[in-house]
Amino acid sequence: MSGTMGDSTRARIAGAIRSANAGGGIASGDRAHGTYLGGYAGGMGGTWSKAPTNRGVDPMRAGEGAGGAGAGAGAGAAGGPGRPTSASRMRPPASGAAGGAPQPGNPSGGMTGQSQGQRERIRPASQGAKNAWDELPRKELPKAPPHGVTTKQIKPVSATLAGGKTTKPLTGIGMDFKSPGLGQMEAVGGALGSAARGGPGGGGRIGSGGVGGLFGDPAGPPGRNSRQGVSYNTGPVPIGRAAFAEREMGAAEQQMTDLRMSGTGGADLSDASMAMLEDQIRDALRARRTVYEDSKSVLLKMFKSVDDGSGDVSWEEFCSISSQLGVECSVAEAQRLFERFGFKDRLPYTRFANILLTQPSRQLAEEMAIRHGPFKDVMAANFHGKIKDKRCRKPLYTPTNWDPQVDGARSAELPNKRLVLNFVYGYNGKDATSQNLFYNAAGQVVYFTAGLAVVYTRRSGPPGPPATEGADAEPSSATGSDGGGHSQHFFLGHTDDVKALALCPAEVDVNGKKYPPRTIAATAQVSSHEEGPYICVWDSRVGSQQGEPQLARLSFRKEDRGFSALGFSPDGVYLAAVANDNSHTVYVYDWRRNRQDGAAKGQMGDPPQVYGIEWNPYAGRHAAVPAAFLTFGKKHIKMWARGDTGQWAAKQLTTGRLDMQNVHSAAWLPPRQEGGSECMVVAGMADGQLYLFKGTAAVKAIQAHAKGPQAIQPDGHVAYTGLRGMRLVEMRDPTTGAPSGKRVLLTGGADSTILRWDVSDGSVAEGRFAGPPLSLRSTLPDRGHCIRSIDYDPARGVVLVGTNQCDILEVTESQQTVLVYGHCDDVWAVAFHPSLSHRAATVSEKVLTLWDLGARTMDRCSMVGFAARAVAFSTKPLEADGVTHHLAVGGAKGDLMVFLDSNLQPVHKTKDSREGITDLKYSPDCRLLAAATADTWIDIYSVSKGYTRLQRCSGHSSTVRGIDWSTDGSVLQSDSADLELLVWNARTGKQIPIPSRDVQFATYTLRLGFPVMGIWPDGSDGTDVNAVARSRGGDVVATCDDDGLVKLFNCPCVLDDAPHRAYRGHSSHVLGVRFNSDDTMLVSVGGYDWAMFQFNVVELVPVDHGPYLPQKVWGALDPEGRSFGWTYTPHNVQPGTAGGGGGGAPLPPLPAPPGGVPPTHTMAPALQVGVGEGSGAGSRAEAEIHEQVEEEIDPGDNGSF
Repeated sequence: MSGTMGDSTRARIAGAIRSANAGGGIASGDRAHGTYLGGYAGGMGGTWSKAPTNRGVDPMRAGEGAGGAGAGAGAGAAGGPGRPTSASRMRPPASGAAGGAPQPGNPSGGMTGQSQGQRERIRPASQGAKNAWDELPRKELPKAPPHGVTTKQIKPVSATLAGGKTTKPLTGIGMDFKSPGLGQMEAVGGALGSAARGGPGGGGRIGSGGVGGLFGDPAGPPGRNSRQGVSYNTGPVPIGRAAFAEREMGAAEQQMTDLRMSGTGGADLSDASMAMLEDQIRDALRARRTVYEDSKSVLLKMFKSVDDGSGDVSWEEFCSISSQLGVECSVAEAQRLFERFGFKDRLPYTRFANILLTQPSRQLAEEMAIRHGPFKDVMAANFHGKIKDKRCRKPLYTPTNWDPQVDGARSAELPNKRLVLNFVYGYNGKDATSQNLFYNAAGQVVYFTAGLAVVYTRRSGPPGPPATEGADAEPSSATGSDGGGHSQHFFLGHTDDVKALALCPAEVDVNGKKYPPRTIAATAQVSSHEEGPYICVWDSRVGSQQGEPQLARLSFRKEDRGFSALGFSPDGVYLAAVANDNSHTVYVYDWRRNRQDGAAKGQMGDPPQVYGIEWNPYAGRHAAVPAAFLTFGKKHIKMWARGDTGQWAAKQLTTGRLDMQNVHSAAWLPPRQEGGSECMVVAGMADGQLYLFKGTAAVKAIQAHAKGPQAIQPDGHVAYTGLRGMRLVEMRDPTTGAPSGKRVLLTGGADSTILRWDVSDGSVAEGRFAGPPLSLRSTLPDRGHCIRSIDYDPARGVVLVGTNQCDILEVTESQQTVLVYGHCDDVWAVAFHPSLSHRAATVSEKVLTLWDLGARTMDRCSMVGFAARAVAFSTKPLEADGVTHHLAVGGAKGDLMVFLDSNLQPVHKTKDSREGITDLKYSPDCRLLAAATADTWIDIYSVSKGYTRLQRCSGHSSTVRGIDWSTDGSVLQSDSADLELLVWNARTGKQIPIPSRDVQFATYTLRLGFPVMGIWPDGSDGTDVNAVARSRGGDVVATCDDDGLVKLFNCPCVLDDAPHRAYRGHSSHVLGVRFNSDDTMLVSVGGYDWAMFQFNVVELVPVDHGPYLPQKVWGALDPEGRSFGWTYTPHNVQPGTAGGGGGGAPLPPLPAPPGGVPPTHTMAPALQVGVGEGSGAGSRAEAEIHEQVEEEIDPGDNGSF
């Protein structure tokens, strides 16, 4: 305050103090007895009008020395001798206390009468009268043992050492200093004798005036190893540096004598004892600090008083300073302490003070080197220190065992593993508007989901036994327990979402090769960032992993955005496509020649307005039937045919008296007369009715299906889906397989029913069916199947159905078989069983699903009753049978429910969050469950106590995105949406400020941290990556992002935009990725596409690099040794001969690296150059080496399936 107060203010306050002391303006009856001083003896450097802070003096030294509650008073109202500026603060004694002359060692007369360790109450300098503050009752402060008694002092479980280390729990420390009659630890050790209670050596009774040592005895503070008696003292003691200066000096001299005589004296020199000694020094300094001097300044001032100018102190000097602080330290302990700080007989006290009084995390930050962002290359990885990354608000630290030559080089290489797509769960029953499910000529099922075209092969052998219901059932093989089949292959030629599919009905010739009917497929994708939409025509019998199936590719403008429907002409020559621009342009292409045959506006409006295309299948088969096709959609249906000019033109079909609705499906009926040219059109409407059109007008409506539930349409409006599935089929004789001439119209609606209409006469009649209706059963009791697409296999008489639950089924009159299971909403999370590699669980909206990935099927599912967002398996069995694990599911509104994985029976439910649970993890020992929430906290539950909440870790400022447990279950790390990485003590729920650079985590699923700082692509803002999973072996790490990519990196991944293998297939926003228990499988789940991808993790065979290549070294470039630089063949120039004209032979090549095989991108030596070759030969050798190096570091394939 003295440094900021002006001269005029200082003079005014000084005058007020003098006036108050003189009694001017205040009645004598209102004045308290004693001398009134402002600050220290009237100086302006005191603390003014401050409440007590309990920081004045060490509270453990209470009750010692002369003076008590009624000890000798000060100079009195008449005035006493002036107090020196170095003396301690004064305040008037309590009313009724007798005044007295100054006592020895107390030049100011009376003592404060206040417990030592409590700052004196300072009266404002401008007021000299009593106030209510003076009348408040005094409360004694909690007492603790003095610094001298340390062998009996109870320390916390973990004592802090220098450098941020901690000791093990201090076991065996005595508790006999705990007095049952007192509420606090108030032990004082030392030879106090009879003088302890007011004898000649000092006391605590009223009126005692003896002079005592620092602890009431001239012998000084008691020793930590003292075997003498112990007394308890609760009375106040005098304070003030000047009052005890002489006694402290004498005590210090006596203490040094005792230390030299005793030697080690059996002192405990363990790390725990040294940590306790450091804590005592800190406590003593904390008691001596003021508002003007912090602990560090006090300590440096004391060291400088004994410094001879060298900046360091000896053992004896250190013991003397410790004695002045009231902390006993023997020479042996000082020597041990010096060694702990890295010194022998002299200790630089500035460094000692900095380490002792600076927090470990701050020490680490001050001493470490700093770099910004991930390493750019392997050479930059040779760094040990702090890393500031723009994608992480907290600094990252290299581990203490960080080896850039091994770990950094590994991060610069492609992983020695790759992912092979094995199976995809789900089907696009969500937003596809046209028919998207077909049988090909081989009886395989062709469909699409996300960004993939999928060809499914049914089980070819006899069905095996049903899957075992037990939790420990293992599949018999990788392909399940069936006799074969139940597999998929994929067309991977798309880079974004596929939205339309068509199958060519005719045999065609492509580049001289004939393709049978129903073998060629066409798929269309939406526009991507890099290019506009395009259509791929490919052979459905061959997958991209087995060969090259693509036959043609048609590219379009970005303005077309994508396609909602495709259709091949009956002869296979033309391909019609409806674009998603605002005009819904209808294109007709001769796809084999990549030539546009026509284009016209289909329907104006926000896409999609057109839902499908249907060609007339009888064109060409009947000479009188012209080529034509239908387009239909939102409240319209049009017929397209060639006009007189040869251009394709459309005619609007009208409904007349019937209500115009959304048209979801349509089909051409056979000609009503043999050789006739007229084919009637039947359309499926939104309310489930069939409209029959003759010519361009509707002639009647037939009630077929219920309209079903309302659903959100692809363009955003809510409407009934009604009759979506429709297929006209020609029946065959079951014995001969020849066409029977009977034609059946299959219709499937939102009421989970398939109707079979007899349309052999070219018309539809109400109630005229070819067979009984087929009903579908749903795995979810409260959700029925809304049929999205239908096809028929005439050879087997089986109906193929795709539903809104993204399941694919085969249905006959007697049975229903699910070929491919899917999810009916966004898939938010996936978790693997800790020991069964084939068992996984997913959550999608309100459904919990358990999967058997070995058999590639759904095991069981259950409704959870809330929107689920997170799922986790318990790390150990938790039921009495020893095999049943728990499944924890977290909800979007904070619900937490626990199920048995054997039958999905709920066993516990609670709700402690308001904003929702984002992640769940069981601790490795399965004692605790941590739940990350969007409320910015983490809840920790005790599993053994029935999921009782134990702790809440609060400290994040945004949604907590992920959590990971340490291997011992004591530490928890978490990251948040605002890019903050925090570490927690799981036992206390408190944040750990010390960097967790060497903590080993059982899993690593956070997006932030040193091991994964290289996963971010260029230009990312920290939100692109949605999930991270480290393999159980810790050698690779997988990520999924907003671009629909699943990436595989080496672990640790520390290089900026590190090399990786990327895999497409998902739609945007892949939400989860996890490895199974033995790292043989990886599963990723998509949000928008509702799909789950199952990958096999394949170990790659090491590449034979051929002859090892040498590395460049620094050496002489010429025989004379005048020129130096980087070269493969340095000349051997002896020291002292440089420039002397003597030649030298080239150095021999470097030895091969350990293991025999160099890293993929590392040049290893093996090419030898003959000794004695001239510079020309060396140059030629270097040229050859450069060529080999260029071939060696070719990155090759990076991301194919």
